[in-house]
Amino acid sequence: MGPVLFRIVEITFASYMVPALLVPVVWVLARLLKSRSRGAAPPLVEAEVQSRRLFRLFLVWFILFLAVAVGVPLNRWGTAAVALCWVIYAVTNLLLAWFLFRFTVTYGSIPDGRAADRVFLRFIAIVVAQPLMTAAAFAVLNNVMGVAWNAQVPELPAIQEGI
Repeated sequence: MGPVLFRIVEITFASYMVPALLVPVVWVLARLLKSRSRGAAPPLVEAEVQSRRLFRLFLVWFILFLAVAVGVPLNRWGTAAVALCWVIYAVTNLLLAWFLFRFTVTYGSIPDGRAADRVFLRFIAIVVAQPLMTAAAFAVLNNVMGVAWNAQVPELPAIQEGI
């Protein structure tokens, strides 16, 4: 596997695996906070609000990526920039896990029609945008932390030939 293909697989895997591993945490938090929640929003409103939040966070990552691409020295802000970027990354993945959890719960309650189609298309857009957001986040985090990504993928002839 070449370095570019390895990087694509790595980003795609991380973009879906990190939020997927957070879904049980989100489920436990939802159960614990259920008694504290006030009136729940209608399923359609809840799904749309959550998708807007995610797209705003995705937009933050793309703005940060564009800033890095044009040469804004984010890495000069030191540990504060590193901590802030990691917090934004964690919040993004937690919100994605929350969205996935709540979407599976609420989508069936949305009546058929244009509204349900719109919510489903937003879901698909989030799923498609997630690897792009993760790639942007990794690029920003690498820049802010002052590290360069250099894939050292060892050849694995025994696996490639079959054991």
